[in-house]
Amino acid sequence: MLMLKEQALYVLAQLEENGYEAFFVGGCVRDWLLKRPVHDIDICTNAQPCDIMRIFPDHIPTGLQHGTVSVKHDGAIFEVTTYRAEAAYSDHRRPDEVRFVSDLREDLARRDFTINAMAMDRHGRLSDPFSGQTDLLSRLVRTVGSAQERFTEDALRLLRAARFAAQLQFDLDGKTEQALADCADLLRHIAPERVRVELCKLIDSDYPWHGVAIVNRAELLRVYPELDRLFKLAAPYMQRLRKLTSLAEKWTLLLYAAGATNEAALSLAALLRMSNRERDKIALLLHIVTEMRPRWDQPESIGWEHALLRYGPETCVEANHLLQAIWREQEEATDSHSQSVIDTYERLPVKSLKELAVTGKDLLAATDKTAGPWIAHTLQHLLEQVALHHKPNTPEWLLAEGRKEVERYEHQTGNTERVSGTS
Repeated sequence: MLMLKEQALYVLAQLEENGYEAFFVGGCVRDWLLKRPVHDIDICTNAQPCDIMRIFPDHIPTGLQHGTVSVKHDGAIFEVTTYRAEAAYSDHRRPDEVRFVSDLREDLARRDFTINAMAMDRHGRLSDPFSGQTDLLSRLVRTVGSAQERFTEDALRLLRAARFAAQLQFDLDGKTEQALADCADLLRHIAPERVRVELCKLIDSDYPWHGVAIVNRAELLRVYPELDRLFKLAAPYMQRLRKLTSLAEKWTLLLYAAGATNEAALSLAALLRMSNRERDKIALLLHIVTEMRPRWDQPESIGWEHALLRYGPETCVEANHLLQAIWREQEEATDSHSQSVIDTYERLPVKSLKELAVTGKDLLAATDKTAGPWIAHTLQHLLEQVALHHKPNTPEWLLAEGRKEVERYEHQTGNTERVSGTS
């Protein structure tokens, strides 16, 4: 963190040496004052974008229309933005027009919350025209100026308010929280991807229950009935999110707590425009947890061998985290339980189809069948026989057992003709 700040100080010094003002601004200032880790540093200046690019030849013209140039220095990248004022937000998301200004206060006045509307020069002197430092001490999230105006300008700020409260364990001041409820319908103007990003940051925060309580009190997700129902039903489980290590686990816990089906999980993923990989992982974890939860009273008694063969160690460790969170209300370390799952995996004599002494082609040749789903079914059966029941991993035994399993599969599925390839 200190190294990053030292690198950024060079950028400020260069701007000042060329006759311009330059300040750290926004979240980095807030987090320095709170003694929190800082991973991104933003800089504001009265230099125009063309001046910034002239002073720093190694740059990326990130958003010149908004006055932003990304400056590279010593392996780090810093966004340097010209002081600006903004016109109306007709789409409730982006300003219709950006105007460069020369006054720092005017630039800070356009920002969302007072705790994000502070600037600091390279000597540590603070510019705080909207009492952000006072709100930090009072642990309050408060808008700069009229809360109604700030939320009407950019409706994403509604979710950002709840997210900052969750990350910092701050409260919202009265006018800000009231405006949150009054303006909630404006979220319909925000792209689902942006809603997803904010909700992910909220549930991945240190105090998700605090932010979700604000969301639920304000009926903030009422334009998304599925999400609104999910967050209300899952509210009692919010403190358990801290036991989990990935966003997929956290979304799965909420869905499980709300009694959601796999279809509901897929619907949520589509609503928030998650990637196929995120969608499939959440649906798989929900399936595993729903299947395993009723069978055992204690996590230590779960036999993970079948699941490990079907889903692999990474997914089973995630499922184990979830089962721990579901079983145990109090926060407890889960590392030992995760290691137990990994140890079980390591003890398996074979771990994947690639380790079997036969392949799908061998089964085709030995059975004279046409290709079909029976191959995958039979190979999985053989893998479980060798891994779980210590049967010999030899071509002779596997092909003999494979023929028997194909017959059982034909009988169970009634697909004799299709499997056999007869007419």
